[in-house]
Amino acid sequence: MAVKVETVAAGPAQEVLAVNGQIVPSDEVHLGAPVLGQVIEVLAKEGDEVAKGQLLAKLDDTIARAGLEQAQASLESARIESQAARAAYDRATALAGTVSTQALDSAKFAWEAAAARVRQLSAALDQAQRQLALYEITSPVGGTVLTVNAELGQVVGTASVLFTVGDLSAPLVEADVDEVYGTRVAPGLTARVAPAGSLDAMPATVTFVAPTVNADTGGRTLRLRFDTPPDILLPRGLTMSVNIVVETFDNAITVPRTAIQDLDGAPYVLHVVDGVAQKAAVTMRRWPAERLIVTDGIVAGDQLITNPQGISPGAQVTIEPEA
Repeated sequence: MAVKVETVAAGPAQEVLAVNGQIVPSDEVHLGAPVLGQVIEVLAKEGDEVAKGQLLAKLDDTIARAGLEQAQASLESARIESQAARAAYDRATALAGTVSTQALDSAKFAWEAAAARVRQLSAALDQAQRQLALYEITSPVGGTVLTVNAELGQVVGTASVLFTVGDLSAPLVEADVDEVYGTRVAPGLTARVAPAGSLDAMPATVTFVAPTVNADTGGRTLRLRFDTPPDILLPRGLTMSVNIVVETFDNAITVPRTAIQDLDGAPYVLHVVDGVAQKAAVTMRRWPAERLIVTDGIVAGDQLITNPQGISPGAQVTIEPEA
């Protein structure tokens, strides 16, 4: 029987974890309505670049504005009353020798009460101004408008998400790693990432690994940052191929996964010795890759049968010449 073989050789090797991820903004916020109201103006659309503090939408603030005007009028009236009370007190003080102590005290208390009323209404005006500001939805960060869920005439509440704004100038890659391998991944590991189907891989580094396993996915979420910001726009949600270098070996023996028999039981390989397929039990590092690192059972120079399916140990074989 003719077989294909690979001459075993030791050399540099890596254990690489391949997963799929998605582009996410480095800074993403979801903006809702701070108060119940009706949308009367939408000032941003998906894809717009916005600055920090930029106005995105307005809600109907008729009632809040009326409250502000009432607070302003009340404060102005209180200030006039306070000025009159202060003038009366000043006159009483100037005539201290001709007015009773009771009258002087009464004028002082009236002025102090009027001043306290001014402070009270000043605080009420500040509150009314802050309340009015809640009817304007602004972006707390600079970035790109990623989603818009606000429509003219729509009545929104505090649970509504109207805008999503994120920074796509320095995007991240977010991926989910199966819990079986999640313990091997840590911040600082290097990786190569590329848009799905592209060969233009870019260097990246793992910057975050979730401390817990997601019960719904059975994996740990991780994020990677590009070593150099991409020179092309990578839209949010773009699928990325991620290859994380988990461990590097200076001198290791690797073999094709197809060469190992009984992989989940008592693994072994077949290698050719004097024209006979001989069985050799192997110890290997289990890893989801096409080639596995073998730590015991074969040595450099062995003629390993790369596809031993259907071949029994002890069978007479001939080595196919390389194409």
